[in-house]
Amino acid sequence: MSYTLAGLRNRILVDKLDDEDFDTQVLDNFINDAQRDIFSEFELPFTEKIFTGALPQGAYMFQFPDDVSHLQSLIITDLDGKSVNIKDKFMDFQTFNGQYASPSTNEAGSVMYWTIFGNKMVTSRPIDGDYTMTIYYNKVPKTLVQDSDVPEVPEEFEEALLLGAFYRVQYREGDADEGLLTKSEFRQKLEQMANRYGFRVGGGPIRMKNRQVGR
Repeated sequence: MSYTLAGLRNRILVDKLDDEDFDTQVLDNFINDAQRDIFSEFELPFTEKIFTGALPQGAYMFQFPDDVSHLQSLIITDLDGKSVNIKDKFMDFQTFNGQYASPSTNEAGSVMYWTIFGNKMVTSRPIDGDYTMTIYYNKVPKTLVQDSDVPEVPEEFEEALLLGAFYRVQYREGDADEGLLTKSEFRQKLEQMANRYGFRVGGGPIRMKNRQVGR
């Protein structure tokens, strides 16, 4: 069976529930919940994304992609090719707002301190030239809606999505004890996935607690 939303749904209906009349919208919601669990907990290659955008001279607010969950690196490059990682210059909004209440009135300069508000990057002052911003981040997975939509979890760990959805069904139907067993199987499958995908060359494990920068 194809690795799609419809395929996952049918496997749960037939292989897990043995009930083809179960509410399919509930199953779709639980499959999406399971995928979001994986993306929010783990820092793995398939959860990562790179975005590059222009920062025009004189601006101080820049739109981040809608699917940013956790920023890993934020690189600013000027027209001469000089690059700097400004991730550590992030300030929480309340502190930033207390110190830079009116960024637009400050003297222009290079990108220094910044915060996030309304999914926009706000810098402490207008920038003094044209820059390029490259961000490396963990993304929010796309919601599976159409029958043909393909999950972003690798197909070899299809079972993780099935188990993650099925234990929610069991809880919903009042089978808490069975649900706990299925959830334990789900957690074991996630550990296998982390062991399979969670190592960079020479860098050791890459696991992520659900910490978000500025979101």
